[in-house]
Amino acid sequence: MKISNQFDRIDDELYLKNVRLDGYNVRGGLIMGSDRAVIFDTLSRPEDMLGYKELIEDRKLMIIYSHADWDHIWGTAGVETQPKLIISHKNSLKRFSTDVPEVLKDFQKRQPELYGSVKLIAPNITIESELVIDLGGITVQLSPLLGHTQDSIVAYIPEKGILLAGDAVETPFPCLGERSPVANWIEKLEGWRENSDLKTIIPAHGDISGPEILTQNINYLKAILNGEDADLPENMSEFYKEAHRDNVKFARKQGK
Repeated sequence: MKISNQFDRIDDELYLKNVRLDGYNVRGGLIMGSDRAVIFDTLSRPEDMLGYKELIEDRKLMIIYSHADWDHIWGTAGVETQPKLIISHKNSLKRFSTDVPEVLKDFQKRQPELYGSVKLIAPNITIESELVIDLGGITVQLSPLLGHTQDSIVAYIPEKGILLAGDAVETPFPCLGERSPVANWIEKLEGWRENSDLKTIIPAHGDISGPEILTQNINYLKAILNGEDADLPENMSEFYKEAHRDNVKFARKQGK
């Protein structure tokens, strides 16, 4: 069921929002309990946060950054219900004094009409291990899942068997960075695959799926790490063709 401002209503407690970017989509989530609400990633522009206030109503709000890549954190200034807590991995906070402002400066120089309204808002709570949050009748479990970046976390809703995976899981395949800890990434995904209560994985990019997406991502990562041919879709976009070439290059460096 669709509601205004491009939200997808999963049920009364979970809404998703998709934003189209250059060559791909990015997805964020809104999780609501009886007392508190969580925005999982604020997407790429303050304008992307339109419509959240009406859903949140008088609930206390917190924001979670799955990681500090630009398309997941630049919308925070547009959140009308001011959050007291912005939670991220400890390494995300470090990025706010390194690559995050540099990337924003570049985008605002090249596309001021799109990104001129972006203001960086850093996290004020950081984690390095699991954190459980009670929203009132529904729980969110945050867990580090370093791989795509060194600051990635995922959010699991045990009452629903739903994992909001950020960029830790993706279709058609996950994207590496130069310093992605691929072996750790594979191990963590294998751990999630063993969770028999996990029913649905919601990635930030790509299709919502069942646990089979974990196996697809694991197989892809193992293949490129071992220098083998990965199973790729026939009709990939230019974005993912380039991403695969970069993935292979980064994986080869780790294999040396």
